Amino acid sequence: MKTLLMAIDNSPVADKVIALTIEQALAQQAQVRVLCCIDPAYSSCSQPMEIDAGEDPDDFVAAKDEQNTAEMVVRRALAPLLRAGIPAKGMIVAGEAAETIVAQSAALHASMIIMGRRPLSPFNRLLKGSVSAAVIERAHCPVLIDVRKD
Repeated sequence: MKTLLMAIDNSPVADKVIALTIEQALAQQAQVRVLCCIDPAYSSCSQPMEIDAGEDPDDFVAAKDEQNTAEMVVRRALAPLLRAGIPAKGMIVAGEAAETIVAQSAALHASMIIMGRRPLSPFNRLLKGSVSAAVIERAHCPVLIDVRKD
């Protein structure tokens, strides 16, 4: 079975990325791994944190730190995948976003990476760089970027 890697964060484009992932997973009859990257400085564990689909994200209290926020983001992404009948698991990995996404896609033998793109000002693009651009340059598989505007 094919595996799609959905890279997600707590941004306004997350719902669009989830919808696009559902569309692709159903079309390709693929399973999905949901990945949220966090800054290693805020991680309490050195290993990836695995999350199974099936738990209601509304059962969890609002997150107060980066790791808890990442867990909430992954759980909220897993819920619609589960409702659509798509086999899915989530994971939180500490590391630089682009490197982590590319490394996890290779480790999972993902057939596609699906992620969003945030519009950056020229200053922020220069200062921070674009995660989606870095993933496109380094990935071993196709990368599908959702750039739709509301």
